[in-house]
Amino acid sequence: MRTLITSDCHIATPYSVFDELPETYRRYFPHIEARPDGDYLFQPVPPELADLMAAGSANGVKIEGDSAVRAALGATPEARASFDPSDVLADLGRDGVKGAVLIGAIGKIAISDAIPIDAELAYCHLVNDWTAEHWSPYLDRVAPGIVLPCRDVAAAVAELERCAAKGMRPALLPDGIWDLPYHLAAWEPLWEAASALKVPITMHVSGARIPPPRPGESHLYRGLDFVGWYNQCVGMGETLGWLTFTGVFERHPDLHVIMTEGYAGWLAFAIQFWDHHWNGRFRSFELLGPDLAAKLEAPPSYYLKRQAHATFMWDPMAVELRHFTGTECLLWGNDYPHREGSFPWSQQWVEKQFSDVPETDVDAIVRGNAAKLFGLSV
Repeated sequence: MRTLITSDCHIATPYSVFDELPETYRRYFPHIEARPDGDYLFQPVPPELADLMAAGSANGVKIEGDSAVRAALGATPEARASFDPSDVLADLGRDGVKGAVLIGAIGKIAISDAIPIDAELAYCHLVNDWTAEHWSPYLDRVAPGIVLPCRDVAAAVAELERCAAKGMRPALLPDGIWDLPYHLAAWEPLWEAASALKVPITMHVSGARIPPPRPGESHLYRGLDFVGWYNQCVGMGETLGWLTFTGVFERHPDLHVIMTEGYAGWLAFAIQFWDHHWNGRFRSFELLGPDLAAKLEAPPSYYLKRQAHATFMWDPMAVELRHFTGTECLLWGNDYPHREGSFPWSQQWVEKQFSDVPETDVDAIVRGNAAKLFGLSV
């Protein structure tokens, strides 16, 4: 069995942890309520996402057995749903996965103003402390992600520094935030801190990059139908473009950004497209406007190949185009334990899409690149 490192492994915090929040904050976060006829799970969501929730969730959903854990993790029936790290690692082992980048709640807070900022800060602090405590024995094998308070950059920097001291990495962000795009100067302190600490930033596909739905328009249309999902994935290149052309990558050469669960085949075209125009007659940084222009010292491909990465479960095109992007840009992930992921058939998925690929390239993409980037000894 091939040794794999998944760059996209989802974990969740037990609902009981949120009981430690102040009473005024608890209503904004998942909790279980005991009733005479059983336990009910409540998962409050922002109004703009109400169309994504199951009917009746406002009154709680009755849970039995491990249904609450499965709801928290979005677990496929083939996965053993558990909050316990040893259970998760044992389950990953069935897939040949010996190392993992752990991704907790991300984007759910950043895209809504319904949650007070103080509650968001308390939530991030609590979740990160629980993650650090329970996953710390396995830091050679896992990289526990840091959930950041995305609406307050100064607070995000403080939380990044606090959690990095505990050995946590990477920092977790949505792949973009519509109301606060990453090319704004407001984000510069975070890029500076992450670069100085050498903590990678994992930007997981979330739907927060796209504009909110118009009146009468379903959020499903923009985010989770086939067209919306495609737009989300290839749209990750937009974020990388802004980080390149506004000089973020050039100013912070130790900053690495990983676009997660959005495929990777689009990366080659992005590199080709931007280099072509950077070298061509349309090369005019003034087109970006005086507040965004950055006079890059090297072609866009230089920064993208050095500091940008994209993960995929199944993307033969990205594998084929590795000669153009380089292999260091590419990372594999199984999206454990989600239904759309490759678990527990990752070995078969890897063998099929990497057939006829040299072993050095295969190992780099499915293990070595992640080991180096996230500091794993697998």
